[in-house]
Amino acid sequence: MPKFLMRDGNRYCDSWIYKFSSDGPQPDETIVKDSVIYQVPYHAAEVTDPHLDAIKAKKWTTIIDDDKLLRKLIQMYFLKEYPFLPAFQKDYFLQDMLSGRKQYCSHLLVHAVLASACHGYSGVANRAEFWNPQTLGYQFLGEARRLWEFEAAKPRLTTIQAAIVLSVVYDANGGDEIGRQYLAQAVAAAHSMHLFSQPTQVDDKVEYNARAITAWSLFGLQAVHSFAVFKAPLLSMPPSIALPEINNYGDIWLRYPSSKRPIAVNYSHTFIALAEFRAIINDMAAMFFIKVERPVNVTVNSIQGFCVRLDSWYRNLPPDLMAKEICFPWQLKLHMHYYNLIIFLLETLNIISTQALYDVSVERALNEAKVRLETILRLYYLRHGYESYDLFLLSLLSFLGFMQMKAMNSIDPGELESRRSTVALVVKGLHDQSRNCYLAEIVFRIMKRNMGADSYYLLKDVDIGDEDEEAAIRMSEQVHSSWPIDIHFIDENADKQRIENLIKKINRLGV
Repeated sequence: MPKFLMRDGNRYCDSWIYKFSSDGPQPDETIVKDSVIYQVPYHAAEVTDPHLDAIKAKKWTTIIDDDKLLRKLIQMYFLKEYPFLPAFQKDYFLQDMLSGRKQYCSHLLVHAVLASACHGYSGVANRAEFWNPQTLGYQFLGEARRLWEFEAAKPRLTTIQAAIVLSVVYDANGGDEIGRQYLAQAVAAAHSMHLFSQPTQVDDKVEYNARAITAWSLFGLQAVHSFAVFKAPLLSMPPSIALPEINNYGDIWLRYPSSKRPIAVNYSHTFIALAEFRAIINDMAAMFFIKVERPVNVTVNSIQGFCVRLDSWYRNLPPDLMAKEICFPWQLKLHMHYYNLIIFLLETLNIISTQALYDVSVERALNEAKVRLETILRLYYLRHGYESYDLFLLSLLSFLGFMQMKAMNSIDPGELESRRSTVALVVKGLHDQSRNCYLAEIVFRIMKRNMGADSYYLLKDVDIGDEDEEAAIRMSEQVHSSWPIDIHFIDENADKQRIENLIKKINRLGV
């Protein structure tokens, strides 16, 4: 851990994940419950569920007939994408998948899940090549799209859930504009089913839980997506339907190679924290990206209000989601996303308010957020590495990488190598993730073009190589992304930084 991160008040340097991952004396394992989660990379674990062991491929797909492969892919989905970007209640889905019932499972939803899972399973060859008909991901996505044509006009819970999953798949493929279309259709279907409304009476608890979890999953993803692409949210407010009771989320059980028993992750705490956090994000997207002229003082007051709300959310996290305890990738990402938003808000405040620019407390809070974001990102690497598929990690790597590249132009020469080590870590992460999804390769290539000649040596072990004509054509034709990158404040006019426009600029300049 670089010295510039090891400062007083950085609570993440007092966390169990730091203590178990550092070179110093290891903590006493007896004082930490399930210490294996701090000692072993997350991707070494397997999701264990009795329903998984009996699922048959032929019931749900004609693309593969290997039951073990199907189970492995489903397991990968619940291990990697589901915890941070849920779409449905896991237990209900698996129970119906096993029984063949189509209340909470469908052929469309299964194929969407399998298409997503292919990104995360290293046993799938060329899994980032979503355009390649020979890849499993292409075949599962193609079947999901075919089934969507038949089912989209008939609003069902599983159709909405499939749209959520497909939206994320398209994001990973560099097609977030297409993914947003799926979200918009899901929102329309949800309205037609009154999914966001609180029922006057609850006769079926399972149905209520399934609807509530789907409603909040859809709301949360469209909020995250909207803010990420700097666009107005598709929903103006959170669902009215109340979140389920604490025991109704379907826990995730992990089995580590060295553990004698499976470990529960208390997933209900994560889902509730995500729902509350994303309600704030939705309000931020509405405030900044709905085109309304506002006086500067109104924007300043809004930024201050969002900082207070985020701070309150952070302070009231349950014990297993606090800085001392977090370890799983989705827990680390939750904290990183928090600091990511704080940086966005405070950088914006500095731009629009001269008073804030010279406010020592604002500067201190901003620097603290930057230090903590990088600390957690490094802890993620120390414990879990960057090789295992993690779509949201890309946005955090991109954010930090571009931020540090700009900082290198003005920092003390004594800190230059530490900052370069951060950029090196970022490009390694993007390189590793490029094996899993095409979006990582796109961001890598754009970041590479923004590097100064004196930083090119950072690529010596991880360079993807210059794109040939075929790769350049593919970027021009296949990428449909409005995600703005290399931007650290909330800019309503971020069009020039959107990936699709950056690629057009590269092609226009012929570089």
